[in-house]
Parts: sequence; structure tokens; C-alpha cells
Amino acid sequence: MPDGASVPIEAAATDLDLRPLKGKVSGRNTGKNVLVRSLSGIGQAGAMFVGQGSLSQPLSESDLMRERVSNNIGETGDEQVSRLAVNQQIVVTVSAGASIYVVLEQTPKSNQPSVQTSPRSSPTSNSSNADQLRQLLQLQQELNQSATSNQAAE
Repeated sequence: MPDGASVPIEAAATDLDLRPLKGKVSGRNTGKNVLVRSLSGIGQAGAMFVGQGSLSQPLSESDLMRERVSNNIGETGDEQVSRLAVNQQIVVTVSAGASIYVVLEQTPKSNQPSVQTSPRSSPTSNSSNADQLRQLLQLQQELNQSATSNQAAE
């Protein structure tokens, strides 16, 4: 905001053909994800095979303990991978001057009372809807003109 305050918004952005944006993607935690999966796999395998006797011996408490440690390592690795997926902050950086649509999303608030419209107020709401529709059509025409002039310039 101009006064320095920030307001969280939920929105989706697309290109002018309503396709996903193309640009540099960051924040997917790909390196951390691969590292956690690799280390947990190595830890699981190491816990299972380190200190194991011959296969002809009967199961002992140490075998059961190694199996439990191996399972714990695997579960912890899975938990960390899930946490990385939840906490990822995906950012798409597009080139300067790229034309995009930003579609704002607003979730309905369940604690607000529903508004009853009387027959007297409906012409006002219809005229405001018509004004909004005119503004949207004008914006679409401006965007189309902008896209056409950008293509002609290239």
C-alpha cells in the first residue's frame, strides 16, 4: 500500500491467453528434498545391515532393534519431505514488461449475515453491475490493444 502497510491477498496469475506463466521458478525446495530422501535412504539401509550376523541365525533382539531404528529413520525422512512440500514458497519471476492477468480470489466469510435485497434496491445493483461490466470490457480492449502493439513492435 502507499502508506507502507501490507495486505495479504490470494490471487492467481496467468498470461493473456490464460495459460500458466512462463519464467524462472524458485522456492520448490528441490535440493533439500533430494538431500533428505537420499540421507534417509542411506540411514535406513545402514541401520538394517550394520551389525547383522549371518542369515542362518535366528532373529534376536538386536535384529528387531535395527529394524525399528530403520523404520524410524524412514518415517522421519517422510515427515521432513512432507514438511518441505507444505512450506514451499513457489515464486515465478517473469520478464519485465510481460502482460499478465491477476485474478483475485476471495473466500466467503461464513460469519457475515446474508443480505436481503428489496425490490427497490435491485435497479441500483443492476446498474452497478452494468458499470462493472463496462469497465471490464474497456480493460479487456486496452489489454488487447497493448498486446497487439507489443506484437507489432517485435
